[in-house]
Amino acid sequence: MFGRAQDLDVVRRKLRRQPVVGLLGPRQIGKTTIAREIAAQAGSAVSYFDLESTADLRRLGDEATALTDLRGLVVIDEIQRRPDLFPMLRVLADRPRRPASFLVLGSASPHLLKQSS
Repeated sequence: MFGRAQDLDVVRRKLRRQPVVGLLGPRQIGKTTIAREIAAQAGSAVSYFDLESTADLRRLGDEATALTDLRGLVVIDEIQRRPDLFPMLRVLADRPRRPASFLVLGSASPHLLKQSS
């Protein structure tokens, strides 16, 4: 796919600099594919949550317990299904020594964009 290598490089650079990086856009444009490629090459622990999965939604039932101790790369796909996670991500992003980086994927709804600030 044209531009995929550049897209991957941009996201990797952002993840090195920022504790939370978002890939937002319409469905079926490759957000999940990019995230999976980055996760496959992360070289460290990777945790993946697909919020269209009932099991993953249950895993995040108590987001503080589910996310606080994770290390490495944490991918949260379909974040628009749980916009209430943004306050917890903000707390986790402000931790010293940044034990985890978060890559969140979702549709660019106005409500999601407001929550992501």
